[in-house]
This record gives sequence, structure tokens and C-alpha cells, in this order.
Amino acid sequence: MADKLRTEVDRNYDFLQRHLTRYLADHAGQYALLKSAKVIAFFDGPGDAYRAGLARFPDCIFSIQPVTDEPVEMGFMSFAVA
Repeated sequence: MADKLRTEVDRNYDFLQRHLTRYLADHAGQYALLKSAKVIAFFDGPGDAYRAGLARFPDCIFSIQPVTDEPVEMGFMSFAVA
């Protein structure tokens, strides 16, 4: 399960970075809920995104990424909600 989650997070991060310019205009400072290299929705906070991910994906294989062009350290959240 950990390998599957790590693969999902890496794939989603890569997707968001490649399409970041498109999302920054309307969603800068928000958090993207991603699954299978697709943005599912945007949220104002990581907690809202996490709860939506849990409700929509019971297998917990999803990720949350901040929509920003600056490096962000999410600390514990990067392990808990990755």
C-alpha cells in the first residue's frame, strides 16, 4: 500500500507541476485534490481537501498539492495526507 501511495503522490505532483501555469491564474494559494494524475477539485485549505479525498476515495490513494510556484514544506501533513 505504501508503494502504491508513493507512486500516486509522485505521479500527481509531476502532473500538477507540468500544468501549474494553467492552474495558478484561478487557484493560486488553494490546494488541489488529485487522483490518477487528474485534478479532482480545488479547496481553500488542506483539511477540506483531505476530508473530500477520504469521502471520495475510500482506498486513500490520492494526494493533495498546494497550488503555488514557490517551494512549500507541508511538514507532517506531507506524510499524513500524501
